[in-house]
Amino acid sequence: MKFILIEALLRQRKLMLAFSHAGMVVVFALSCRAPQALSEIRFKDYPVGKSAGVDSVYIQMLAPYSDSLSKSMNEVLCSNERELFKDQPNSDLGNFMADAYLWAAREILKQPADMAFMNHGGVRINRLGKGVITRTNAYEMMPFDNQLVNVEVRGTVLRQFVDRLAVEGGGGGVAGINYRIVDKKAVDIRVGGQPLDDNRVYQMVNSDYVVEGGGGFKGFQSLPQLREGYLLRDAIIDYCRMHNNKGMSVQVGTEKRISQ
Repeated sequence: MKFILIEALLRQRKLMLAFSHAGMVVVFALSCRAPQALSEIRFKDYPVGKSAGVDSVYIQMLAPYSDSLSKSMNEVLCSNERELFKDQPNSDLGNFMADAYLWAAREILKQPADMAFMNHGGVRINRLGKGVITRTNAYEMMPFDNQLVNVEVRGTVLRQFVDRLAVEGGGGGVAGINYRIVDKKAVDIRVGGQPLDDNRVYQMVNSDYVVEGGGGFKGFQSLPQLREGYLLRDAIIDYCRMHNNKGMSVQVGTEKRISQ
């Protein structure tokens, strides 16, 4: 075995040694200097604004990707008849999203579904303007890759869930179900226009985030569920495209699905 001195880093008191054996070269870095403690941190601010120059090299490098992404994200999906807001207790914007989930469960996934929910915190924009809805808008509303889940839920559990929503002030969005909030409790709960039956098993559409206990309600975790990997965002996109294909604009009724 033959050792060869590669370099002596005398200033740092380090040696790099290499030896060859059976056609291979192995390199060692040796040091006899104790680890040094950090003594100072320096930084410099670089303001970013209109005064900053444009780096044409990077612009040219990114152009093919930017053009392709812009074309996809600016796709017009449909038109929206009126301005929709995220609000409490009733959210027109959340109701629009819940409408999309209920429709997609029934028409795309061919699942039986009585109602759909959209959690308030999951609505990521405060306003959807009147006019065209683009793919960008769909990503703004639902930037997360949450999935649509169909859950078999008995009326007693559903009542507990809606009561929790009432304590939190309502909001989010609902489709196929409506209720009033009185003293932070859900009353006059109706599914498909009929009073909630505590003994009936309903088909509920919700986000996997909520079903798995996100938001604090754990009552759905052990119930029968059906998942097909279908994203909530795709439900919004497909729902909008359906309207466009039929020459229709999205219409969210002005009725209060959650009131107090």
